[in-house]
Amino acid sequence: MTFVVPFDGSERSRFGIRRAVELAPASVRVVVFSVVPRGNAGWARDKGLLAQTEAYGNERVVSRLQERAHEVDDDVVFQHTTVDRYAPTGTISHEIRSFARDVDARMVFVGSPHAGGIVSSLQSVGSSVASDDAYDVVLVRRQEPLLD
Repeated sequence: MTFVVPFDGSERSRFGIRRAVELAPASVRVVVFSVVPRGNAGWARDKGLLAQTEAYGNERVVSRLQERAHEVDDDVVFQHTTVDRYAPTGTISHEIRSFARDVDARMVFVGSPHAGGIVSSLQSVGSSVASDDAYDVVLVRRQEPLLD
C-alpha cells in the first residue's frame, strides 16, 4: 500500500509528509512526489530552492527538493518528474493524479497554502488532485501531531 504526498518544498507540503508518516502503518510506503517545471528559475527561487544569483540547474533543484523531503523523514521515498517550463494550466495536477493512480495510492496528503480553499478554488492544484476518486485525500492544514 502507498500514501503519496505532492511536494513542492514549501512548509505546508512538509506538513503533508509529517501527517502521512504519522498515519502510515508499518506496511505502507510513503512516497513524496515533486513536479518540477524545467528551467523555471523563478519558480525555484519562489520555493527557496535557488538563491537570487544562482543559475538554474534541474539536478540542483531536484536534489534540494529531495533533501528537504528527507529532512522531514529519512524513510520516505522521493520521486519526481519534470514538465515544460511553460506547461499549460492543469499539467502539474495531472502529473500528480497520474502518479497516484500509477502507484495505486490509497491516500494522497495535500499540504499547501491553498488547502483551506481547496473545495471551492478552481486555481488550486489541490482541488484537481482532490477530484480524483481513485484514492482518498487528506487536507493537511496544521503541523501539530494528531497522535501523542
